[in-house]
Amino acid sequence: MKKPEMIYKRTGLFIDWDQLESLPEIDTLIDIGIGTRGTPELYEIFKDQRLILIDPLTEAENYVKQNLKHRKVTFFKTALGSEEKVKKMNIEPRPGRSTFEDVTELNYEGKITETRNINITKLDTIAKREENLGRIGIKIDSEGYELNIINGATNTLRETEFVIAEVRHNYKSYKNGYKLEEFMLAMHNNDFILTNIYTAKPLIADLCFQPKSNLIK
Repeated sequence: MKKPEMIYKRTGLFIDWDQLESLPEIDTLIDIGIGTRGTPELYEIFKDQRLILIDPLTEAENYVKQNLKHRKVTFFKTALGSEEKVKKMNIEPRPGRSTFEDVTELNYEGKITETRNINITKLDTIAKREENLGRIGIKIDSEGYELNIINGATNTLRETEFVIAEVRHNYKSYKNGYKLEEFMLAMHNNDFILTNIYTAKPLIADLCFQPKSNLIK
């Protein structure tokens, strides 16, 4: 993979492009929770791969229409979880911070401007409907809903080469937040192991997982 000429600064910390370059080859990148800026560092590295972008907000859909016209993109305006249902989402001034969860003072940045009824489906449902995904890479940033998404993706994970997830290692940032060990156990139960930590902050960390079978021979 060709290394980008610049280092991209994200969430106040630098991501090491060399670490991202070590990710395995894939055919399809699934980006879950793109907000209003997507994940350009991954789009640059996987510039020839198909993109499946998933986000329930109109603001995210507008980002895709305005910025990714040159890419082969499939956009799904939906949230993901462990079951099919409709749930209220708290919308914040920064749309990418919107969440299904009730935040605590540890995680609070702005005020809720509105609530929206959001359709939730499973990643397995979308992946089954799509054709020729080949080898899959997944990125998840869903503001506290990451564990639910993994629990609805067990079949898709069998075809997945890596998962990058922004996870909460302080579960008290949400009133009913998952604990880090619960997320780690879910990945373990899907035969994934932790291979890298890209960023770490007081409440969150960007973790990379890969299938155990690809790493331990």
